[in-house]
Amino acid sequence: MDHNKNGLIFAVGFPLSVLLISLFLTIASYLCTPNNDNPSHDDQNIDQNFVAIELDCGLEEATLHSFPKLLYYQFNLKKSSSDSIASCCSICLVDYKEIDVLQLLPGCGHFFHLKCVNPWLRLCPSCPLCWKSLIVAPVVSPLVDQKPPLATQQDQL
Repeated sequence: MDHNKNGLIFAVGFPLSVLLISLFLTIASYLCTPNNDNPSHDDQNIDQNFVAIELDCGLEEATLHSFPKLLYYQFNLKKSSSDSIASCCSICLVDYKEIDVLQLLPGCGHFFHLKCVNPWLRLCPSCPLCWKSLIVAPVVSPLVDQKPPLATQQDQL
């Protein structure tokens, strides 16, 4: 008889617990997901107040065009055999081909595929490998020592 009692409890308890858990998860998912048919007041305010911000902190096209460009095989010829040069672009990780156009970044000397590095430099004005800034600082001339004008005799009186 004890065996029948345990079987009855399991036969009723297990489906009931599965039903309660399912009901709980259904209610929780209903309460936690936004209702797309009737957006809340906060959602409407967010949509109305959204302003696209254009970041203009990269390099200008004229600056990009001023950087040296050469074919990979030309760059390979310029380097001596003792210098180790990268065999693939650090941005796209594709091996260089002899006819690939490379952009040489001034200052650090790193090079990348032209088509890979220019989009980066339009957004971020630094080398994607070493983060050295590529913004040319304006040349500041020293201030000229200016002497006050000679005082006239009338000013001295």
